[in-house]
Amino acid sequence: MYKKIYNSPLGNVYMISDGKYLTGLWFEGSRDSLKHIGKYEEKDLPIFKDTIKWLDIYFDGKIPDFVPKYKLEGLTSFRKMVIDIVSKIPYGKVITYNDIAKEIAIKKGIKRMSSQAVGGAVGYNPICIIIPCHRVVGSNGSLVGYGGGLKNKIGLLKLEKNDMSKFSIPSNDKTAIKRCSWCNLKNSKYIEYHDNEWGVPNFDDKYLLEMLILELFQAGLSWECVLNKREVFKKAYDDFDIEKICLYDDKKVMELFQNRDIIRNKRKIMASINNAKIFKKIQNEYTSFCKYLETFTNGITIYELGITSSDLSDSISKDLTKRGMTFVGTTIIYSYLQAIGVIYSHEKCCFMFDAKEIKKEKKQWMNI
Repeated sequence: MYKKIYNSPLGNVYMISDGKYLTGLWFEGSRDSLKHIGKYEEKDLPIFKDTIKWLDIYFDGKIPDFVPKYKLEGLTSFRKMVIDIVSKIPYGKVITYNDIAKEIAIKKGIKRMSSQAVGGAVGYNPICIIIPCHRVVGSNGSLVGYGGGLKNKIGLLKLEKNDMSKFSIPSNDKTAIKRCSWCNLKNSKYIEYHDNEWGVPNFDDKYLLEMLILELFQAGLSWECVLNKREVFKKAYDDFDIEKICLYDDKKVMELFQNRDIIRNKRKIMASINNAKIFKKIQNEYTSFCKYLETFTNGITIYELGITSSDLSDSISKDLTKRGMTFVGTTIIYSYLQAIGVIYSHEKCCFMFDAKEIKKEKKQWMNI
């Protein structure tokens, strides 16, 4: 038996062959490695070249138009049925263990099939990625049961451009993967924000206004404090409707100031209303606040770690201040740009750290 290592953006991947067919494929250090205990000789083989070509195309974000020849040994008829279904799951799609169980029940002409039994058969799959068992999820999108590891399952689903907001990490696994050091693992709201929102490009003007106002209130406080009050802010600020905010009068200001559930800082409240009015002027000037930001960013995402301000945040802060906004210092603006996805700053230890994209140094975010 022969082996070769492929260096993927998610880590080393081991390839195993009998000399003609691919017989194993798994992530280094994963639970899947227990399926392939034995002595292997390092050797270049045509099947390894084909597999590397397939993996290169796949990890470049494209769909390979061929499949390396592989061989699965020791399969029971049930496992073969399950693996056949898994192998046909389309790129960028997912199905549940229960979906597979229902399909097998129909094929067998029986009333029901155990989704737990399906899970065991999926877990037997010796060739990950190519036979895409990462596309099988639990009920309600729970990311369970992947021998290649939760981090790698998330990485593969992200690569295939799945909507990650549809998935959830099982409660017993939420702290099993590494996140940015600032994320409080005891706060479910913080975990949800970190995993599904922070750093994800979102350039809808309503969202841009919401985040600008929330970042303003963060000044001198922690983002966690603001995030915990986010829903209350949304209600107090009429769902961040810019037209309504621009019409806020002294009565509304007093109402906000007396609201014990938000951050009761009168200077910040006044600044939020003033900034919304200037935000609207910028919209009128550039057709959208998003277009205004693009004049500074040239439509790219910037990958930076370990800093709290930059030339970009300096420039935007200076311009917004000149236009009359307050509480928009360079540190606040830098944090704002991280939140909306202009600056991507997930730490290297974090499962959201995208080494593949960072190698590219930049990527387009404006397609409008």
